[in-house]
Amino acid sequence: MDIKNTTEELLTAKEAAELLKVTEVTVKRYIAKELIPSVKIGGARRIVKGDMWDDFVQKMRSEKYDKLDDETDFFVAEPQTEYLVSRELAKEERKSKIGFNGLTPTEWALLSKNVIVEDDLLNPVWNDLSSPRNKYQLEHGAVYPIKLCDRLIKMYSAEGDTVFDPFLGIGTTMIAAQQLNRHCVGTELNPKFAKIAQTWLDDVQGLFGNNLHYKIVNDDCRNLLQHIRKDKVQLTVTSPPYADSIQKSVKDRTTTHKTSIIQHENNSTVKQYSQEENDFGNLLYPAFLEQIKHILKDNLEITKVGGYSCWVVKDYRDTKNKVPYVPFHSDLARAGEEVGWKYHDLIIWDQTGQRRAELLDYPSVFYTNQICSFIVVFRKIK
Repeated sequence: MDIKNTTEELLTAKEAAELLKVTEVTVKRYIAKELIPSVKIGGARRIVKGDMWDDFVQKMRSEKYDKLDDETDFFVAEPQTEYLVSRELAKEERKSKIGFNGLTPTEWALLSKNVIVEDDLLNPVWNDLSSPRNKYQLEHGAVYPIKLCDRLIKMYSAEGDTVFDPFLGIGTTMIAAQQLNRHCVGTELNPKFAKIAQTWLDDVQGLFGNNLHYKIVNDDCRNLLQHIRKDKVQLTVTSPPYADSIQKSVKDRTTTHKTSIIQHENNSTVKQYSQEENDFGNLLYPAFLEQIKHILKDNLEITKVGGYSCWVVKDYRDTKNKVPYVPFHSDLARAGEEVGWKYHDLIIWDQTGQRRAELLDYPSVFYTNQICSFIVVFRKIK
């Protein structure tokens, strides 16, 4: 649509979301599907409030925000509510001002469960975190879902805050931050991944650009203090390489999980990140823990007082070397406390629906299947 030829009123995504009583992310998806008209002005999208917009609003009212049709089922994900009268709107506004980061009591409760279950119908906020990998995610050996990142960013930061990822990879954290109107900085050692992250960000900014700042640094995260000033970051969201366990995962995917959902339906692959000696993914576990402690120390320096740092990790076994269990999340938590972080919380991400159980050391020794990840949450208290 040519802006020069329209005299219609223009709305920002935030204004449209408030009118429709949905999230800004949903409005952006409506734009992408051309369900509501928009124009691009100065790098940002604006919704055209005209006849097409009015028809769309009327349709949502008449159908009471049910799913529009089979074609839009995949993106109308959050439950919608009917228009509220002025008194109810004022009530909701008061609630939002009371809650941390603008969360209402209902949102707070939905986000507060410490076990995230894939098919938990009573907890739709965390429902269906896993999803098929897109063309960018397929280039990386270990990515977490944008939905997971979305939730952590909503829980521990507000619009306009700065989010950081020291192990950016192909940019999942940055894409989630961009969609939720947060600034973001990420460091990535692998130049290929850093380039993919920039391409993905450019694609998203081309559709839904904003005026916030996004910086992708192709450098070792051990140098993060050279790129970010102290007391700048509100939230860190990251998933570090699991020392040399990535090599074990490569073999695991070709044997045990070669027929699992995570590989076939989610198109998940595992690849060694690089051959560089200073790559965290190539360090032996004791050296890895020592190095990660330095990152945690620098991460604490760049974080605001009251800010958070969330680390998505997975415990594992090394039975071939007679180590029944490697408690990565506990070792990480201890390392964080040693450099000054407060161990604030632990979230369990149940991934049972994505992996099949295996017979570990059958029939001689019984081991349980470790089909979950942990999110270790730190907080800077002084």
